[in-house]
Amino acid sequence: MKTLFVLLVVFWTTTLTETEKTAGYEVGDYAADFSLKNVDGEMVSLANFKEAEGFIVTFTCNTCPYSVMYEQRIIDLDDKYASQGYPVIAINPNDPNKSSGDSYDKMVERSSEKNYPFPYLIDESQEVARNFGATNTPHMYILKK
Repeated sequence: MKTLFVLLVVFWTTTLTETEKTAGYEVGDYAADFSLKNVDGEMVSLANFKEAEGFIVTFTCNTCPYSVMYEQRIIDLDDKYASQGYPVIAINPNDPNKSSGDSYDKMVERSSEKNYPFPYLIDESQEVARNFGATNTPHMYILKK
């Protein structure tokens, strides 16, 4: 399994007291690859992007007002950086049983409505989000191969 080097964590991180520690990757850690279902029904992993130099991994969703507010910015990030070797990979970590607006079908609709130029993946078990330490949406990570 290929691994990726985590360079930088940006956007919406939680503030912790000195005694608390966030689980997940830290700057300098290696991130494990994953395979998640895209809105087109295909499975997507970081290994699929042979030419990529890295990734902008974005944990986002359909129902968070901050995610909705930053949606165009995320599209703009992909428009600007995908051609430079850093495509956006959007991952919805929400449990659709708790948030019906984040169901797979609603993800397909949202991606189509907004014409997402990047994969929009569902993390049904929330395992990938836990591995990264994603706590809020949007929560972004910059990875370098």
